[in-house]
Amino acid sequence: MVGPFYDNLPHAGAIAQVVLHSALDALLLFAVWRKSGSVSLAAAAFVLITTAPYDLALSATLWNPSLASAVVKGATALVLLGWPERSLVGVGVVAGLAWVSLHFHVPAVFCVASLLAALVVIPLRDRAYRSAGLRTGVIGGVILFLQLPYLAHRLMSGPGEEAGGAAVSGSLAQVLFGGAPLRLGDSAAGLAQAVEKIQADPWQGAWLGWALAVCTVIVLVRYRRDPTLLAVTVLPLVVSVAGYALWVGTFDEYYYLPQMTAAVLTMLLGITALAGPYRHYVGIAALVLAVAIVPARVRRAATIHKMPDYGLLVEGSKKILNRGVSVRAISADFLPPGVDPEYLYTVLGGRLDRNGEWVARIGDDGLVFYDQTTPR
Repeated sequence: MVGPFYDNLPHAGAIAQVVLHSALDALLLFAVWRKSGSVSLAAAAFVLITTAPYDLALSATLWNPSLASAVVKGATALVLLGWPERSLVGVGVVAGLAWVSLHFHVPAVFCVASLLAALVVIPLRDRAYRSAGLRTGVIGGVILFLQLPYLAHRLMSGPGEEAGGAAVSGSLAQVLFGGAPLRLGDSAAGLAQAVEKIQADPWQGAWLGWALAVCTVIVLVRYRRDPTLLAVTVLPLVVSVAGYALWVGTFDEYYYLPQMTAAVLTMLLGITALAGPYRHYVGIAALVLAVAIVPARVRRAATIHKMPDYGLLVEGSKKILNRGVSVRAISADFLPPGVDPEYLYTVLGGRLDRNGEWVARIGDDGLVFYDQTTPR
């Protein structure tokens, strides 16, 4: 719908993402407020999660990890608001949201497993096995329904395994059959490094991983009678460490974007639990600090995974299109290797005439020069 207003460039697709992100972030803000009873704590969590520099930068260049993270926020919010305890419809909605995040990005699987556990933990604790069975049936039905398109695709495409599945199954086989060691230490370090990279940047935050570990223990003790809260805070972190211990590849930071909601909530809940009767003031202090570092975080986000040449390429492509000259090819020497200088021109509606006599050359100042060549 908004594509024509943005020349059908990638900015158009980002509009829907911004709307979805904003709605789910607002829902999480409300849910944490209701659950904790502290608007300052909820607002601090909201600011810290939504202004993480790496998340801001990655969402502008790679849609699926960030979108998976956003949907995990939404499912977490509904769990905190008690939707699964109200009806089986609430169970189905949360299960559906959680599973959709897995469709966006497979590394969200550990958060998904924790969210699904949150749906059945209360009846299991209360030994209400019939209720637990009904909820499990609803979860299974929702997952089966959401997998139908994929099953149909696999049936039509024939036997074979996709690359992502091959990587995961190959990693599991190596560890389970002794080909590679169990990497609990490396996995814990990978989570700590991701938290530091995503949440502490642009400052050095080597201490943040240890602080998260301490807060995890505090939250486990303080909220031991609230298994639902633990399932959306501590459990995703623990399951991630256990799950990635079976992984033989590298621990890229963007794998952990969905876990940042759990990490931030665990940190804030742990710190406020230590504060005791002064937790309200600690919440206010956390909010003030979170807001104070926003400008530095935004500036840092502007330097991560950016391609400043993109604007020049858009400007030059528009100039070529508006001039109406039939060009044979487009070159732009300032672009990094592997970038196609002609792609944006075709997205904007231009057509290349491979038998034409003009080659357009976009300069590093956005100006366009035309070189005449011999027609083919």
